[in-house]
Amino acid sequence: MKALLIIDMQVGSFKPYTLRYDTLGLIERINKLSDYFRANNDKVMFIQHDGTKENIFLPNTVDWEVLPELTTSPTDYIVSKSANDAFYNTDLHHPNQK
Repeated sequence: MKALLIIDMQVGSFKPYTLRYDTLGLIERINKLSDYFRANNDKVMFIQHDGTKENIFLPNTVDWEVLPELTTSPTDYIVSKSANDAFYNTDLHHPNQK
């Protein structure tokens, strides 16, 4: 089984809500890829940074949320990370579904 990891595509990373280089193209490509993965019964995982230690990207706040333009599905997985490494002290091997 394959998995698509979508990492740190959170509202807080795009604040003030301004476009970064090719933001709309990037979102379009991520949506196409995630639709392809879901259609093939592969996993789509959103890796969200939990910056509680730094008092940023606090879980369940607007900054922590995935960009609203990204397509999500109830079958997607959410993995919270607290370091610049999605594998360090995370549930990446056993992610929780939304």
